[in-house]
Parts: sequence; structure tokens; C-alpha cells
Amino acid sequence: MKILSFLMSTIILPIASVAQYNADNLKIREAVSFTYKNLRLYPVFANQVFLDEHKDISKYTPLQKAVAEKKITVTEIGSAAHANVANEHARSNTLVGQSSGGSGTVNTLFIENTSNDTIMIMAGEVVKGGKQDRVLAQDMVLLPHSGRKDIAVFCVEHGRWQYSEESQKANHTFYGYSNVSTMSVRKAAVVEKDQQKVWQNVAEVTAKNSASSQSGSYTALDTSKKYNEELKAYLSFFNSKLKAEPNVIGVVACTGNKVIGCDMFATPGMFQQYFDNLMSSYSTEAISNGTEATTSYQTVQSYLDKILLDESTQESDVEKNGTILKSRGKKLHLATF
Repeated sequence: MKILSFLMSTIILPIASVAQYNADNLKIREAVSFTYKNLRLYPVFANQVFLDEHKDISKYTPLQKAVAEKKITVTEIGSAAHANVANEHARSNTLVGQSSGGSGTVNTLFIENTSNDTIMIMAGEVVKGGKQDRVLAQDMVLLPHSGRKDIAVFCVEHGRWQYSEESQKANHTFYGYSNVSTMSVRKAAVVEKDQQKVWQNVAEVTAKNSASSQSGSYTALDTSKKYNEELKAYLSFFNSKLKAEPNVIGVVACTGNKVIGCDMFATPGMFQQYFDNLMSSYSTEAISNGTEATTSYQTVQSYLDKILLDESTQESDVEKNGTILKSRGKKLHLATF
């Protein structure tokens, strides 16, 4: 029996070792890319080994749906009930741009799953409300009835530090969801952790898209007619292309002759769940800061090789330029900016 167990382990271990995010399982194809104006996307295709390894992953509710269905509560730490917690965070938080206004903490919020769902949060998503709109700066899985958890955030609304009328109506909570921010905002928040760079990138993208607001909020993009018409054209083009491709678990996004980042997920279904919001991130970056897309297959393959060729250093390498979300030993989402 011991000999049999040993033999079985020598068979099983190599199979398990090749079932993750590596160059054997995940490929781009030279003949398959899609280009519209300033944006080119290369789909990342998974083989059957990868698909089989992740087929039993549980379903996750995206943050946008959780907010819409009131399954999640996001609040300022510095409310009257949480004043002591806020003061402690003000003393201990070392993020650049950290400040405390006496009744709030800029770079940390409370987040709570009040439902029976399991909710998945992506770094870069923007929530509206509180004392200022924020971009979430970390990936997170929230289990059902999670209780309050801290989540790292950055301000994307430079000129407000008071509860808006909408937030007051929503019992001083964050009442809405905007989208996934541009790749430059995601990078400034998640990798560089630099509030000044976040504000700078927000100001640039809103100015370039005629999306001004009194408080300088990133979410002013939601009301810009010109921007939304351009965004709609990008989304329409790529939706018709990407959603028709089988076994796609992510994309590498490019503008001009460079890669601006990639997102990969554990299953095609998870990628489809987040596709529309990620398309907003890529498209807004291309519209605001891009040029005509000419990025070659060789450039993209070289970029992907740095992520996939060495799994032993993958996590440390990715976290220098992005983020990895893991749950129960499996990687749910890998992103680079």
C-alpha cells in the first residue's frame, strides 16, 4: 500500500503542478487579436488542463451586483460610532496621502458582506458616496455575513470631505458603484500607493474627456456625453468579438506599441462576469492616454512570458506591478498594470 501511495503521488503531483497559470496552460495566438482605434486586445486562451483544474471553483458575486442588490455595506471608518478605530488607523496607516479629518480616514474603509453570497472585489473598482468617492486598492473575497473588514482605498474626489446628499439618504454609506478605473489610476493606487498620483491621473482623465465636476471626482465620467459615446463604441466592438471566443480567461490590453496590462481569471465564466467593467478600464485608458494601436504579437508574448514562464517567482513578480487574489489555495484573479 505504501508503494502504491508513493507511485500515485508521483503521478498526481506533476499533473497538479501544470494546472495553474503557466505557459503550458495559457496562450495567446498570433492570428487572434482585436483592434479598435487606440485599443488592441489579445485574448488569453486556457487549455483543458487549466479548465478542469478550476471547474469546481465556487460562484462569486461581483461588487457591482452586490452594491446594486444591497448585499454589501461600505462605510467610513471615522463615523461617530467608530471614532476610536479611526484614530488608531490614523496613527498606524503609513500609506502616502493618508489623512484623518477628525471624522473619517482617507485610505481605509469598512466593508461588510451582509448576504449569503460570496463576494469578489477587484482592486481598481470605484465606489460612490461617503465623504468622498474612493477607488478600492486591494483584491478581496468576502465570505457570507463577513462582519466588518478593513479595505485599503484611495480618494478619487479631491474637492469633497463631507457626506453628499445621496450618502445622507443612504444612512451615510457608499450608495453606488461607478466602474473599474483606468489602468493608470489602478497602478497609482495598487502598486505605487501614491495619493498624489491618483489625484493627478484622475484630473488628467476627466479633463481629457470633458468630465469636470466641482469636487473633481473620477465619477464625473459617468455624466460626460462625449466620453460615454466613445466608450459605447469601444464596448460594442469588443463585446461582439471577445464573447464569441471559447475558453478565454483573460486578455492582454495594448495601446500604441505597448502593453498597458492584463487581467486573467480562474474560469471563462469569471472573466465574462467582469468583462464589461474591465473593458471600461482598458477603453478609458486608450481614449484618454492612448494612440493608434499597433502592438505586435511578439511584444505581447514577451510581456506574458514574464508572468507565466516561472511559477516559482510568479507571485512576487506580479505584485511588483499588479495583484493576485487567492482563495483556498487557488488563484482567482491575476492583474498587472
